[in-house]
Amino acid sequence: MVEEPDEEPDSFGILPENVDALNWFLLMQTQWTPGMNGLVGMRYDVFLQWAKEEGVKRLDRLWLLDDLRMMEGEYLATLYQAAR
Repeated sequence: MVEEPDEEPDSFGILPENVDALNWFLLMQTQWTPGMNGLVGMRYDVFLQWAKEEGVKRLDRLWLLDDLRMMEGEYLATLYQAAR
């Protein structure tokens, strides 16, 4: 029988294919749309323009946007769950 750890690990790994998405998520940390009850979502228009100016190819921008949306959803769910 495997026992569950009592604490969250201090570190975690990132798969190589997720590094770019994580880096963009961290770069975008100041680009959230505020609402009456807190954050609503990321400013996708800012990401798309910024990535274009950085020379990220169109198809890669779309893939990154999908990844950002997934991380955004998990972040918001965690944020609002912690607020309850």
